[in-house]
Amino acid sequence: MKAFNLLEFISANQPVQAPTMCKGLGLTRANLHRLLYTLTTLGYIEKSRMGYQLSLKLFQLGSTVPIKEQLRESAKTRMYDLERIANENIYLTVLYHDMVIAIEEVKSSHTVVLNPDVTYTYPVNSCASGKLLLSSLSEDELDRYLDNVIFIQKTPRTVMDKEEFKRLVRESAERGYATEILEFGNHLNSIAAPLYNRDNEVIATIAISGPSMRLSEERMKELIEPLKLMARQISESMSYNKKTPSR
Repeated sequence: MKAFNLLEFISANQPVQAPTMCKGLGLTRANLHRLLYTLTTLGYIEKSRMGYQLSLKLFQLGSTVPIKEQLRESAKTRMYDLERIANENIYLTVLYHDMVIAIEEVKSSHTVVLNPDVTYTYPVNSCASGKLLLSSLSEDELDRYLDNVIFIQKTPRTVMDKEEFKRLVRESAERGYATEILEFGNHLNSIAAPLYNRDNEVIATIAISGPSMRLSEERMKELIEPLKLMARQISESMSYNKKTPSR
């Protein structure tokens, strides 16, 4: 019970330091140390300079929860439809702390692709989906989030200025889609649209990704409406209430 209480506390407060956990859970330092050591060794939590947080191993367990399966099932058919329109890789992504994770993909029918095997994680500041997955946050929430995120530079075009990134988050929210121009890979572009839950919160994205020589900025403009249509249909299939999201 103490271990699960600790996991729930970390989930609600991550990243969190040991003294905060002791105080919040009423644990002794020795007891907490044993629990942290066990959960870290098993791979369920990890420690950074900012404190303890849940690991991707818990995401892998959580991805079997029915709502995730419902999301995958709702998205899969439309992802295939979108691939036939875009002829590029299609990804379904969610946010985990400061990383964007692809939980489903449909590969491009092209014989030449830059990423033949899905890259499952992307720094939040380096991809189109990252901008959208933060777009439901209030100004205060977004500021607090960015205060605790270390930006990772993948290319010379990666957005490293937090104020500029915040502007792009708000711009993406207003447009209903986000783009990524050579920000994650030197020859890779992407465009993403948000998926909403019944509370008009962004819970995932659907993204088109491909080589910049083929998925050019002009080509991405042509794909905006098909992408947004597929995203809206997936959201509706997940019982989205069809209201226009308020910001």
